[in-house]
Amino acid sequence: MLSNWQEKIALHGDVASFEELYLHYSPELLRFGMSFLSDREMVEDIVAETFAGLWKKREKLAEIDNIRVYLYACIRNAALNHLQHQQKRMFFPFDQLNVELQPFFETQDPERQCIDRELQAAVARAVDALPPKCRMIFRLAREEGLRYKEIAAILNISVRTIDSQVAIALKRIHAAISPYLVRYP
Repeated sequence: MLSNWQEKIALHGDVASFEELYLHYSPELLRFGMSFLSDREMVEDIVAETFAGLWKKREKLAEIDNIRVYLYACIRNAALNHLQHQQKRMFFPFDQLNVELQPFFETQDPERQCIDRELQAAVARAVDALPPKCRMIFRLAREEGLRYKEIAAILNISVRTIDSQVAIALKRIHAAISPYLVRYP
């Protein structure tokens, strides 16, 4: 499905639409790139170079079916190429993932804030304890909001694998937080 941005950029060379596209996707692409590399400046360079390359080939932008998947795949490939050139592992470094969680609730009640912090810490510990590949898939699905089909295309694995990995992650997280769950009237 061709986005409005893609059409304006590809057909009209619309700089404002390209800037909107960049501003929309760059934060999540930076987080994704940081899953591969611990060097934020390098990840920022990779994201910038990806968008620069996209601008250079803007006439072909209309041929891309899913711009989000395309951008994620570009970041993945560039990060893996960077790792390969640094004489590091040639495979995906799942053991170097950095998962960041957002706060669940925002409330003024101090007791509730304390419970929320404890619950958030329990979730963070549970996510950190997940196997690396499972943690990556969980992060892409739940925190980045990608569809399973998109994750499958990005990581070059089956949708069924993603489904089972997310189920494993949710089961382990639920087990870790169940002592913290309190029923409210």
